[in-house]
Amino acid sequence: MSQITKYLAGAAAALVLTGWEGIAVGTSLDGAGDPPHPVKVRYADLDLNQPHDVRVLYHRIRLAADESCGIGEITGSHLKRPSWEQCVAGAVDEAVTRLDRPALTAYHRQHTIEAVGKG
Repeated sequence: MSQITKYLAGAAAALVLTGWEGIAVGTSLDGAGDPPHPVKVRYADLDLNQPHDVRVLYHRIRLAADESCGIGEITGSHLKRPSWEQCVAGAVDEAVTRLDRPALTAYHRQHTIEAVGKG
């Protein structure tokens, strides 16, 4: 077997193994997992007529959603699990809807549009 053939066979085996590991890790870590647990977000100290306070509340909601949805990264990497990202987005959407404050809803819509544009 020539040196090039050995190299190509090794590279093909490495690609197959890497692809298989990616599928295995993706399916095992990106499953339904634990359901999010409720987290209280306090905002009595904020005046939602003030843009700065709307930003503060939105940040608190986002942090609570991060906490509620559990571990977001695939172990050993900085890659976010798609199911975690969906959980956080859904939790933020639900919190904003429940609060039903026009300024917060507008801020959320703008933030969501900007996030989609970056993705």
